[in-house]
Amino acid sequence: MKTLRDRDHSGLSRAVSVVIAVIVIVALVGVLAYALTRHATTTTSPTVATTSQSSSTAAAPVTLTLITFSDPSNQWMQWAAQQFEAQHPGVKINIVPESFGSYLQTEITAEKTGSSQYDILGFTSTSALSVEPYLVNLSQYFTVNTSDIPYSQLSFGGLYRNTSNGAVEMIGVPYDSSTFALFYRTDIFDNKTLNQTFYNEYHVGLDPHDWTNWTDAIWADEFLVNQTHTTQYGILVDAQQAHDIIDTFPAIFGWWYEHNQTLNGGTVGGITNYNIMFEGTAPPGKPPLPSFNNSDGVQALEVFYQLIKYDPVPFSEVNYGTIGTLFAKGNAAGAIMFTPENPTLLNSSIVGKYAVSTLPGGYAETGTDFLGVSKYSLHKQLAAEFIQFLLQPNVNAQLYYQTGEFPISAQAVAQIASNTSLSAWQRELVTTVYATAKVAWANPPNIPQTYPQLIPDFNDQVYAFLQGNGSPQSAMEALNTAASEWVAAVNG
Repeated sequence: MKTLRDRDHSGLSRAVSVVIAVIVIVALVGVLAYALTRHATTTTSPTVATTSQSSSTAAAPVTLTLITFSDPSNQWMQWAAQQFEAQHPGVKINIVPESFGSYLQTEITAEKTGSSQYDILGFTSTSALSVEPYLVNLSQYFTVNTSDIPYSQLSFGGLYRNTSNGAVEMIGVPYDSSTFALFYRTDIFDNKTLNQTFYNEYHVGLDPHDWTNWTDAIWADEFLVNQTHTTQYGILVDAQQAHDIIDTFPAIFGWWYEHNQTLNGGTVGGITNYNIMFEGTAPPGKPPLPSFNNSDGVQALEVFYQLIKYDPVPFSEVNYGTIGTLFAKGNAAGAIMFTPENPTLLNSSIVGKYAVSTLPGGYAETGTDFLGVSKYSLHKQLAAEFIQFLLQPNVNAQLYYQTGEFPISAQAVAQIASNTSLSAWQRELVTTVYATAKVAWANPPNIPQTYPQLIPDFNDQVYAFLQGNGSPQSAMEALNTAASEWVAAVNG
């Protein structure tokens, strides 16, 4: 949890985004230069978001102010703002990036006073309901075409379900495909000799796309690190106490949630805002119960415990701020991390030698970044039009060309996939990341209690377990304690 990714989910990596942005610009000179030259054009025909209300043409000078976190994507937003300004004489768009650790508080502080200082608010999946009270329902301005924008990306953060009446509002729109997925080294996992040896012993392919459950991932770690000594570390996983556990656990637990209808209630991804760490059904007028304090949750937590054995020691060294850099060093087999870490890898020795897969069993988690319109904005229609503009395929495709991050529009992905000026590796990477976005439903909750209560309650218990003996009994104790605290929080 992008979303986070939180990026929310990429908290610490946001803090070093200025450095990353410089690295990305240098890297893309060699990797994407031709594409930048060929595709840095202005787009005018909206095809992703439909049924837009009448276009706003400013009669007097208007400044729209967009606040978000510092990230390589800011470069693309600024470019898009210039294109939008050219089509709307008299309009100026001011992009205000702040550090990941402060931007949300800056937004909320201003909004609490009813200030019209900010027209467009950036936020992430798990922080969505922290800013929801200050956002308009975008459905009154345009409709998102979910055949172009994956519903799972829109749902986790972009949709708000009113618990009193069940009505769902669209409070934000995603602009990138940010998923918590499996990065892996193709020069290792596609090696024919290693594949044959692994298959002979475990009777499953070494390619992560062949994995049907998490046992396959543990086998791959053991095979590559301890049996063949191919890599120093296995598939890096993040177990940082302050935030990151709340993303890693549901990424693993999703396999059990999907396969247990008692837990999921026949839903895919659980109830909107509660998601998979709560049951997929709830009594009338009451919140659902936690879904993880049972044998399924214990098995998922034991997998988590096994995976961190192949991390650097201490495992706390792996977190949002370091995991991309650690993987880029080339001494790990893979990494389960948010796809916006991709720019970190473009100036490393493994560029062109990695790929992205869904998690074992064919699903992913999302951590998408959103933009919404402040209810105190004096130019709501125009602000909504700019957000819609970012979803236009040719505009959205530029997110990849200019930064190495991944577009949210299926049509943008198709444009990139057909661009023969890019390498086959680049085109496949963009395509496979979008494939993970389409199935990224294994998400933690983003109800209002998530940040202040649910995350610390859960993470503290799991972190203590991961430092212990890993027994099923201690796993159940940790999950039972966290679940009881969650019940108190959501019913308080």
